[in-house]
Amino acid sequence: MSNTDEENRQYSPLEGGRINRIMRALELTKGVEIARRYLAMNAFDGALTMLGLILGGLITINPAMPAEASLQFNAILLAAAGTSIAMAISGFSGSYLTESAEREREVEEMGKAMLSDMSESMYAKATKTTSMVVAVVDGASPAIAAFIIITPLFFVPSGVLDYRAAFYIAIAICMALLFALGLFLGAVSKKNMWVYGAKTLFAGIMTAILMLIISWLTGASG
Repeated sequence: MSNTDEENRQYSPLEGGRINRIMRALELTKGVEIARRYLAMNAFDGALTMLGLILGGLITINPAMPAEASLQFNAILLAAAGTSIAMAISGFSGSYLTESAEREREVEEMGKAMLSDMSESMYAKATKTTSMVVAVVDGASPAIAAFIIITPLFFVPSGVLDYRAAFYIAIAICMALLFALGLFLGAVSKKNMWVYGAKTLFAGIMTAILMLIISWLTGASG
């Protein structure tokens, strides 16, 4: 039995439950590492994007003008929610198209090297599963991170929170999420988790400092 036949037997996506089939496909195509990388990278992007929007709102909204402040807050909330949705769609579609193209090329080159048609092989089927899983992770991770951060903002229209308190809570959630992502990266790399946590938290702090500097230079503060 050839190595390819052995792999097909061992990783056949037709055996076992759905979760087991997906995990075997990811293992065969090294998709776990790719998905994990996208998870951390895109959640980080989503968190910093929301931090920028929230800080922009906190800086520019003028509490001395309640009517105008309410309109500005609603605009920021809509922008934050819209950005989260856009990141999900962009992440999923872009990742799926890119990953699928790369995997198809990989299967084609493998077939040329083995002088056989690999398009219907178990490996080719596994690459399709991997492309879909990676795309879901790529799209979901920034959107979920963003929605977790902006959750306090949804309590403002009902009067549970005023907009400043909601902004401050959202910023605190964002910083905690950035730190948690750093701990995750440290655990994955088997390095000092606290150092990685400090690095990702520092990125958030630097974003806040730069936003304050820009608001001071442009006179944008409310």
